[in-house]
Amino acid sequence: MSQTAASGRHSILALVAQSIDVFDHGKSVAVIGAGAGGLVAARHLRDAGLAVRVFESSGQVGGIWVYGDHSAMYDSLRTNIPKEIMAFSDVPFDPSLPSFIKHTDVLSYLQAYADRFALRDSIAFNTTVHSAEYVAAGREGAAVEGGWRINGEERLYDALVVANGRYNKPRYPRLIKMGFRGPSTHSKYYREPSAYASQRVLVVGGSWSGSDLVWELSSVATTVVWSGTQFTDADTAADLVAKLPASVCLVGRIQGVEEDGRYISVGSDGQLVTSTDTIDAVIWATGYTYDFPFFAPGSGLIPSGTADDPQCLFDALHLHVFRKSHPASLFFVGLTFGTGGFFFCMEVQAKAIVAVLKGQVSHAELAALPRFPHHYTPACYCALLEMIAQGSHESFPHTHSRNGSSEIITADPDALQLPPHILLRKHLHMDTTLSRKRLPGRYRERNYHICMREGGEGEMMAWQVTEPVE
Repeated sequence: MSQTAASGRHSILALVAQSIDVFDHGKSVAVIGAGAGGLVAARHLRDAGLAVRVFESSGQVGGIWVYGDHSAMYDSLRTNIPKEIMAFSDVPFDPSLPSFIKHTDVLSYLQAYADRFALRDSIAFNTTVHSAEYVAAGREGAAVEGGWRINGEERLYDALVVANGRYNKPRYPRLIKMGFRGPSTHSKYYREPSAYASQRVLVVGGSWSGSDLVWELSSVATTVVWSGTQFTDADTAADLVAKLPASVCLVGRIQGVEEDGRYISVGSDGQLVTSTDTIDAVIWATGYTYDFPFFAPGSGLIPSGTADDPQCLFDALHLHVFRKSHPASLFFVGLTFGTGGFFFCMEVQAKAIVAVLKGQVSHAELAALPRFPHHYTPACYCALLEMIAQGSHESFPHTHSRNGSSEIITADPDALQLPPHILLRKHLHMDTTLSRKRLPGRYRERNYHICMREGGEGEMMAWQVTEPVE
């Protein structure tokens, strides 16, 4: 071989070596939970070359979508966003299914996802995580970088992904009086309506679950009293009442229930009103509190006050994912959802975690990125996480302002051109929200159809919808 040829061969090998991902395959990650968030995190972490161990308290994958005594599923539950935007980006739901699918269809989808990417071998089933602690470098056999210990095991993991779900610990409102002695339960434990036949039922909570239960109960209950903060607005209440079954009446925020079943609510003038009629049972569709029982109270990993105010937790995170005190080793998946899509949002969170573990994004870069409102995030949030995964986050448009000595970094969505797949998710989410207001009992009868078309700047995604038959 000539010297020139050998030199050329060595140059090619050097280029190949530079192109190979030299990510440290010795790193290990523990994942808590084998629901949608845990599964997608495990897949992308493993694909990046990490050793992944998922800890799942039950005997199967699926998390919240596993129907049973410990889930938040009720028997008739169907998704409140269409499958077309709920799915992971590269694994669509069965196209023969309607847009709003049963909880059993979602579980089947997640089970198939686990099988498709051979994730079950990485999962320790029937293994509840009772403790997760950070062992600092040089302490108790920790490596130079420190590590995470699960359930007191000797082994330490380089990173920890928390994906234990948002629907575990019911939230109950603070009331001025609760002397009611009749049946009272949280929507987490509701399964089907027959137990409330011919009763007068108070449903507290004006969001998705409350709406579902009101419509279902109205078919068997004598009266359904529906309480929501927004119902104190006369125009909102009047518009909704016209679309509800005759057995449903609206009241403002509940402040208490008397022993005899009379309820205390906030009237349209802001004053407390005690009803003259009574109720037989109460269902609290009042949401959930974030719960991380495996972190010791004194560890500082979860800020005190999180149970009462989730903002305490989100103030301690970058982008709702990266713990500021451990930005390169403690991550949360699935704390938020938004117009970018449900499972897809978890997917881009997982991909962003991989980018941080690979050293593509520094702590300083995370701190310089915009903040987003807790719990609910706009489509541009998913776009930013996707840009982090792709290494293009520095071009994400944002503005700077000051509040005293603090600098506030805010996303500038008007300056961002959303990718077609995220723009589609945004539009379908908005359309679903509007249709729920227009057809509160029938919006799930609508079906979306996604099509591709050529646009001025290349391929675009468009959609059509089939409305329910009158």
